[in-house]
Amino acid sequence: MSNDGQYEMLVDSLRLAAASAKEQVEALPEFVSVTDEVGTTFGNAYLFVPQLVEVGRVSTRAAIALKRLDDFFEAMPKDGSIAPDETLRNHPFWAEARRLAAEALEALGEEKRPPNLEGVAYVPGPGG
Repeated sequence: MSNDGQYEMLVDSLRLAAASAKEQVEALPEFVSVTDEVGTTFGNAYLFVPQLVEVGRVSTRAAIALKRLDDFFEAMPKDGSIAPDETLRNHPFWAEARRLAAEALEALGEEKRPPNLEGVAYVPGPGG
């Protein structure tokens, strides 16, 4: 994947994380766990950050903001309390994730708008 493709994947993952609960649910297929996909989509895109910093596509300021969001997702409660999609609307964890994602978008100089996930293929698992 080109640096441009990596960067767009990163920005769209941030747009998904920064989106309202309604926009997050609408952006993803019905058969996925939206809460899992928000974190996983960003986590996958975050893997490109060192390379994007190296080629000058991501500034140090933006890399710091992205690291804060990555650390936040890494500290996600493992007890299942934020796993149900309903928690997207009112759980403080998701409110903070949205805030951190919006900060990272701002640090990148990107606007907050609905994500473009057209290039992402989701495959339902058994029974899904």
